[in-house]
Amino acid sequence: MDWSQIMIRSLNEGSIRELHLYQVPVLKNVENWNEVKEVGKVDFHGKHSDYKGAIVQYGASYFFLPNARINALSVYRKWNFKKTLKVVTEAEHKKKPAG
Repeated sequence: MDWSQIMIRSLNEGSIRELHLYQVPVLKNVENWNEVKEVGKVDFHGKHSDYKGAIVQYGASYFFLPNARINALSVYRKWNFKKTLKVVTEAEHKKKPAG
């Protein structure tokens, strides 16, 4: 399964694995911020990093957008995050029965 399919499946379920969250690139600069689609807010304090922001889609790719950038851009663009994504830790994922 390729990366985009993993992201689509997990985000449709309303969650993202901690391991996958660490691999999502940060969105830094875009020509037209109105083309960025909101997927869901994230507020996760992990072992190695803290993620407070959102997962967004730009084109066919998914990115992490930090709260500081969301707040800075809110002057120019209205954000509408309808859901908050649950971050599934690796310990939780291992406990989950296969099926």
